[in-house]
Amino acid sequence: MKRIFTVFNLPKLNYRLFYLMSILLFINVDTIAQSRQISGRITSAEDKLPLPGVNVRIKGTTQGTVSNFDGDYSLLVEEGETVEFSFIGMVPQEIVVTTQSKINVSLEVDVQVLDEVVKIGYGEQKKKEVSGAVAHVKSDAFEAYVSGDASQALQGQIAGVNVTTSGSPGADAVVQIRGVSTVSDVAGATEPLYVVDGIPQNENPRLAPSEIESMDILKDLASCAIYGTRGANGVILITTKKGSAGKLNVSLDASYGVKNITSGIELMNTPEQLYFDMVKERNRGSNDFDNSTNLPIPRNPAFFQNNTNLSDVVIVDNQPTQNYNIGVNGGSKGLTYNLTGGFYDDRGPLINSGFSRYNGRAGVRYDRGKWDINSSVAIGSEKIERTSSGLLTQTIKYAPYKPVLDPNSDAAFVDVGNASTTNSVLETMKMEDVAFRDRMQGNISAAYEIIDGLKLNSNLGVSNVNEFRYKFKPFIENYDEDGILQSDPANSYVINESARRTSMSADVRLSYLKKFGNHKITGVVGSSFETHTRDSFTAQKNGVVDNSIRVLDGAVLAASATNGYNYKYNIIGTLGRITYDYKSKYMVSFSGNYNGNSKFASDKKWKFFPSASAAWNVSEEGFWDNMRHVANNLKIRGSHGQVGGQSFLPYSDQATIQNGYDYPFGSGGFPTLYYGSAQQNYANGNVQWETSIQNNVGIDLGFFDNRLTITSDVYHTQKSDMLFPVQLPPSSGVTGPDSKLTMNIGNMVNKGFELAATVKGRKKSLNWSITGTFTKNENEITSLNADNFIYTTDPGLISGAGASSKVTVFAEGYEAGAFFLYQTDGVIQTEEQLRAYQEIKPDARMGDLVYVDTNNDGNITDEDRVYMGSGFSDWESGLIFNISWKGFDFMMHWYAAIGHEVMNGSKAMAYSEGRHKDQVNTWNRANPTADIPAWRGTTKEHDNFRAYTDLWLEDGSYIRLKNIQIGYTLPNNIIKRLGMTNCRFFVSAQNPLTFTKYEGYDPEAAGNGVSSRGLDKGNYPISALYLTGFKLNF
Repeated sequence: MKRIFTVFNLPKLNYRLFYLMSILLFINVDTIAQSRQISGRITSAEDKLPLPGVNVRIKGTTQGTVSNFDGDYSLLVEEGETVEFSFIGMVPQEIVVTTQSKINVSLEVDVQVLDEVVKIGYGEQKKKEVSGAVAHVKSDAFEAYVSGDASQALQGQIAGVNVTTSGSPGADAVVQIRGVSTVSDVAGATEPLYVVDGIPQNENPRLAPSEIESMDILKDLASCAIYGTRGANGVILITTKKGSAGKLNVSLDASYGVKNITSGIELMNTPEQLYFDMVKERNRGSNDFDNSTNLPIPRNPAFFQNNTNLSDVVIVDNQPTQNYNIGVNGGSKGLTYNLTGGFYDDRGPLINSGFSRYNGRAGVRYDRGKWDINSSVAIGSEKIERTSSGLLTQTIKYAPYKPVLDPNSDAAFVDVGNASTTNSVLETMKMEDVAFRDRMQGNISAAYEIIDGLKLNSNLGVSNVNEFRYKFKPFIENYDEDGILQSDPANSYVINESARRTSMSADVRLSYLKKFGNHKITGVVGSSFETHTRDSFTAQKNGVVDNSIRVLDGAVLAASATNGYNYKYNIIGTLGRITYDYKSKYMVSFSGNYNGNSKFASDKKWKFFPSASAAWNVSEEGFWDNMRHVANNLKIRGSHGQVGGQSFLPYSDQATIQNGYDYPFGSGGFPTLYYGSAQQNYANGNVQWETSIQNNVGIDLGFFDNRLTITSDVYHTQKSDMLFPVQLPPSSGVTGPDSKLTMNIGNMVNKGFELAATVKGRKKSLNWSITGTFTKNENEITSLNADNFIYTTDPGLISGAGASSKVTVFAEGYEAGAFFLYQTDGVIQTEEQLRAYQEIKPDARMGDLVYVDTNNDGNITDEDRVYMGSGFSDWESGLIFNISWKGFDFMMHWYAAIGHEVMNGSKAMAYSEGRHKDQVNTWNRANPTADIPAWRGTTKEHDNFRAYTDLWLEDGSYIRLKNIQIGYTLPNNIIKRLGMTNCRFFVSAQNPLTFTKYEGYDPEAAGNGVSSRGLDKGNYPISALYLTGFKLNF
């Protein structure tokens, strides 16, 4: 594989905010309450040796220390506080401080770390008692990464969870649990359900990593079935940070870094381009004479001195990323609070791109007597600056002998050559697309213990997202060499979009827990209600007069105002679960949700989704005693679950009428314009639930007192009645590009294998752990209501060339979003080859690309397309190393995605425009054995460089060093003098190395998860982020 890495030069950037946070290192914080210093030694109960690296922390706070090489520690505490002692592979201890000043601790080997509590749907269980496939991720996993979306940190950490990103600042990560869950093209259709503090969300909640305490991922459908229709794609349960009783605790962290670009596309320089242009004119003409009149250099010899590469203008290296967070928590017994706030700013590697966010969250908990009440309010304000979607591919068009374009200049431009190309490139470079998004989330949950073991629980949550977005396309004065204006003022515009999304969720439940002897029964029964709305509109005016005025009234030509896709839909559920546990040895659970959804037709709104699971802790059996010293834990799990999908837009069961189709009517040459409407969509009252049925078998193993743990799962998911919006032809009697009919088009299967293992150990002051994950998922459409295949809704590999660049399809026997391409067989190099190919394509010429007639019918048609892979990997793997020694810590995270293909749209665009460096060796009469086809037109004009061929198919496999970090925590004696409880500095690098054969910008071509997955349409280039920062606790 090709090794890609760079070394960067640190630019002169604004460090003021970073330095301001750094000053806090020297602030001495005085405490109000009475404090005392405790100290002692920590040893192992097994061998009586000192334990270095033990975490010593005041319970419910982030204040703490770590034992040194001799196992000694010291810590400033207050009377009445509880001190926690924890260490990998040891049973944690808690000690309440009263009058003692010296506390020695002996830790026992932990042979059952499975007492850890994990969240499940509408409840929680000990990990030992879980019978489904549930993964738990703590806050440390998120805090090690700096990103705008906490979900990005999950990549490679959880088996069965696929995470891909586009590289665009502020863009959501594409998260898929156990493969493709639906073929729908609705935004977010493949996303899992996010549940924040018990409240289901209607989209990615976009929480800052600093707000999150833990994530629990429900992977098997038996665990998800209690959420009914919302659980079809898996469920991610997010628990935000809470306060704890004790003195006021303050945490501060800051990081600052720069991005270094590590990938690109090779284009021709000026001498190469001039040679190619002459060859191109030969190949297009009917003779061998150079048609110099078509070349710009003879008309403007000064151009020969230029060597322009617009990538140097639009790709900006060493852009800064900064992140700052503060946390405050405390309270008294029974009443605690937590406050968090943060600022994140990421300047994009492309011009006019960036993302910034302010976030804050306040939470209060009241826990006294029979009442347990939690409430929180979160706010966030985001600014997302998007570059034009075709920026990189547009700049490829610009010839290197032309002058450099300045995106910050409004001066008139005189072009020699193709003025329309220059105009479109300038428009793309100068286009602005900025969105302001404000979020508010609030929730309150209350639990009341009616009698011992019986509780009444309720949740109420609301969220609002208000978004304002403006797009500005300036007017560019572009003249040809004769002084004739080539740009049209009517193409410039100002667009304002406004949208408001609201959600409300409420549930009421009774939960019961009863123990009698060795038996334990738990049960939950309740009901839930959700309502979701969206209201939006768009206003547009064309004809910008002054580029410095970016408001609607700054344009003077055509104006329009339209509403967006507004909706309201409700979901009602009646849910229940009952679990039986005998001695934590045998566990069985049954759950279900009777769901109603207003999206469906009146006679298809309701459906019941049941599940069952069971587990056997084999290691609790008596016959296991002789093996317990080697394999201390063995649990076998099995589950069966059924859920329904609702991945389609509301009102799809109803016909829709579109206004705006006005028509003239009358005689005499003076017709009257009448307002007209036309049917846009047909009703489909037969649309029904998309159903998923999954069987899962898993095994959990622990060896050598859980120094080695292994979790493995195999699953089989049958999806039936898949929902998909089929594009209707004009002949059907409807009109418009959005004329689609949502139909249940077929069935699909996902089957896979997951493996996760962790090994950990220590030797004196050295502690280490290695965690590995492996995921393999196979997807196949098993039946389809079509004769051959159905194109996905993706518009094509190259913008504006859909007819010659659609490549992803749904086809029976293949994975969803498979690449169906025209197979090619080299270039016509001999007269014999030419005569043979002209039997199929009569207008073929020497140097043309040969298409393979795969069905041997003598014609090249859609039926000659063949399957050539997809953007889904054969397997994925993650490997995480953690090492700590005295005050030093080291973390390294590798990720690999192997076996997927990528369609290199940037390369296709470069060839189509005659700009790729390899085209210096293009076919011509002087180079008749070349393998590169002759240029005879763009992808829209000639078959040689159509985007739907295998010329652009590449192996997208890659191995990436996702994160590497080195940290140092100051010794206790220094921390005390500074008035702190913890002080850590770190340096890190994210994505510094990528090993791949792929020649495009980034092999991680996420797309939308299905229809555009694996399509590199000019993705953001790979950026290595180099960071430094600190974390303080007071």
